[in-house]
Amino acid sequence: MAPDTVDTLKGESPMTDLQFTAYVELREKYEVLLREAEGSSLVPPDKAKTVLSDYQFKRFEQVRDRCEELNSEIALLRKENSRLKLQLELLQGSYKVNRF
Repeated sequence: MAPDTVDTLKGESPMTDLQFTAYVELREKYEVLLREAEGSSLVPPDKAKTVLSDYQFKRFEQVRDRCEELNSEIALLRKENSRLKLQLELLQGSYKVNRF
């Protein structure tokens, strides 16, 4: 019988190849969204200095809404990324323990 790993003691199973692939994909998606969000620092238009057409204002609102969506998605991806990093570290730690 194999000794209990840290994961099984905590009630978690080791990360499968599919889970690891999902972790890598989430990490990459998170990094892309983070770069996109950082690249679009939105400042509301100053109406005293600039008069926007209806189209420009609607476009500004669309971009602002997209930025808010990206920020919330980034927050969710950060949580998932942290959880998967911890699970990976535990898996790697248990592998080292079981190896010797």
